[in-house]
Amino acid sequence: MSQKIKENNIIRFPVERIKGRRPAPSDFPENPSTGNEYPEHQWMDIEDELWAKEDFEELILLHKKQLEEAPQDNFARFSLAQAYFFNYDYEKALETLHSLHKKMPDDPDILYFIVEVLLASGKTDDDFNWVEKPEIINLTETVMDACYNMLKPGYKTCSIDHLYNIFFEKGYLMFTQEHLLAALADDGRFLVTHPESSDTAEVGIITQPLE
Repeated sequence: MSQKIKENNIIRFPVERIKGRRPAPSDFPENPSTGNEYPEHQWMDIEDELWAKEDFEELILLHKKQLEEAPQDNFARFSLAQAYFFNYDYEKALETLHSLHKKMPDDPDILYFIVEVLLASGKTDDDFNWVEKPEIINLTETVMDACYNMLKPGYKTCSIDHLYNIFFEKGYLMFTQEHLLAALADDGRFLVTHPESSDTAEVGIITQPLE
């Protein structure tokens, strides 16, 4: 992975998905038939080659050409925003995403990508003209209390993945599984076994809080 991609991988931006299984046109159900110069698979072949080279400037040119031929191609526009992002052109990435956001205001891929670009550019979620603003979830006492209440009824242990995914479905998480694990281990209400790794850790609650 290049230094450029490492630097741009803030918290949750799906670098592995982009490089290995980037969103496909079918991920955008409203995407129209493009009528592009090349069949869809040929565009993807060219795109794959440029991604392998991490040639984001050429990717920008490629997706611009796609949009010239099919201005309503939502997939090409999303891909253009990705290329801008990895080429450090955050303003153009946000501008491109805003046009998509207006069309699909509740699409989570678009919403969370906007948050990532804002973070990468040193901005906050208040620096964007949202149609529908995603919930931004920080690792607060509210999150810790929710974990406690979820575990309390049966006093059963569960994995970090299980706890994390509860919040993952609710909004954009400003913390990783490792952050959650560390916070749980430091909270006297929880008993964490195998805390050395979020892959193996199990979390339960202490029935009699330690004094």
